[in-house]
Amino acid sequence: MATRGPGQGSRLAIPYRALAGFIVACAAFAAIFVALAVGAYHAPRPHNLPVGIVGSATATGGIEHALDTALPGAIDWHSYPSAADARTGITQRQVDGALVASSPTLRGLVATGGGTAPANFLTQAFGTVAAKTGHPLVVTDVVPPLPGDTQALSSFFLLLGALIPSVAAGSGSALAFRKARPALAIAAPVAVAVAIGLVSAAVADGIAGLGNFLAIAGVTALVSLAVAAPTAVLARIKPPLVALAVLLFIVAGIPDSGGPANLTSFSAAGFRAFDSVLPLGVGASVTRNVVYFGGHSTALHLWVLAAWAAAGLAGLIVLTTRRRGVPAGAVAVVPPVGVPAGAHAAPRHARPEPADAPGTPDFGGVEPITLVVGFDDSAPARRALSWGADLLRARPGTLHVVYADHPLLDSDLSGFGRPEMDGARDDKAAAVAQAAAEIAATAGVPYTFERRQESPADAMLAAANDLDGAEPASEPVLVTGRSHHAPHRIIGSVPVELLHQSPYPVLTIS
Repeated sequence: MATRGPGQGSRLAIPYRALAGFIVACAAFAAIFVALAVGAYHAPRPHNLPVGIVGSATATGGIEHALDTALPGAIDWHSYPSAADARTGITQRQVDGALVASSPTLRGLVATGGGTAPANFLTQAFGTVAAKTGHPLVVTDVVPPLPGDTQALSSFFLLLGALIPSVAAGSGSALAFRKARPALAIAAPVAVAVAIGLVSAAVADGIAGLGNFLAIAGVTALVSLAVAAPTAVLARIKPPLVALAVLLFIVAGIPDSGGPANLTSFSAAGFRAFDSVLPLGVGASVTRNVVYFGGHSTALHLWVLAAWAAAGLAGLIVLTTRRRGVPAGAVAVVPPVGVPAGAHAAPRHARPEPADAPGTPDFGGVEPITLVVGFDDSAPARRALSWGADLLRARPGTLHVVYADHPLLDSDLSGFGRPEMDGARDDKAAAVAQAAAEIAATAGVPYTFERRQESPADAMLAAANDLDGAEPASEPVLVTGRSHHAPHRIIGSVPVELLHQSPYPVLTIS
């Protein structure tokens, strides 16, 4: 809103309430993110880390007792009959490592490909056992990192890199395709997820040499869809609800995922309940298993990701099909004269009713016509409406004025500016409606006024379709003003779009 003082230019009033809300929201966002990230790993300690052990009952019993006493609840022991069986258990993701105590030399088996945090912890734990028992220790990395992924971190960062674009894709697709056909609104996040999966896998493979291109692309696409589809649902319900998706998938999802070192078993108790639920951590586990463990232990994780994606798509289907029943047009009755200054447009879903001018003449048996005039109070639009109103002074017909209120986005992403945006748009619609009323009143003809949230060409075509269905005996004629600006002549304009798309006659008033 602009304010003016005597002898002063216009200046924007400072929206103090919106500014304060924005600052508080950002500070709260930071506080929650820091609390989750620091709270999860400020004192990392393993919890029920699956570890294999090989050896006699006497030898293994003492080792298990010593480590369980030193670190209660840290290790979940799994007995194996041989070192080969323990190695197989590691490569099939049954355990994160193993200690072979069947000979005087202790053998530690770790898998850095599964995460540096478990591997480093087990190396230290096995070293402690060797120091206390006096036995030498040999540690073998059963699943070492790839040459291009020396710390086995790429699996996590691949999914992290796809996470934020996926949230943006869900929010953006919901806003950009809010007025589109349901099939397009549903297909958009799916198509974006596939593109993100293919591009991310190709880039990661080119840099780190991860291989398994199709499998990684599929997993990344599924993770992207598991994030984008639910985000799109929240954005369609109300754009500010995207903040919930950010909190869930980013603010909570990143700390809960265990990070690049796979610290999921090392987080505080409250976080471990979600380490197999949120898409980032689940997807990172699947990608590690694909790259380093031959795809073992992925089925349950894939089902979790599929459940997120399916729930999001189901929500989109429900929302888009339900909203098809809402009238596409925003129709309002505007009085021909006497609209108070600053008044807002009439309710957006009111049915059109003619504002009959007094003393409408009887034209006998002359066939009536229906004129659909696009009007935004520009000079070309005023010429078109004046021409249509003058025509209906000489013959019977209906003058239907269409104002295309077509914002690029339904709301700002934060939602703080929505009241100001809606107010400005309503003020603009009221001014356009009053201008149309004055032209119609000058001609003394009946008219209706309709406000639609579509592009100008689409708004006129939709209004003509509605009128054609209601009055099939009178085919609508679309009337629009022709702009004389050079860019419109070069790249096209509303008349050009109508001539290409309209099944009805189109009149362009120069």
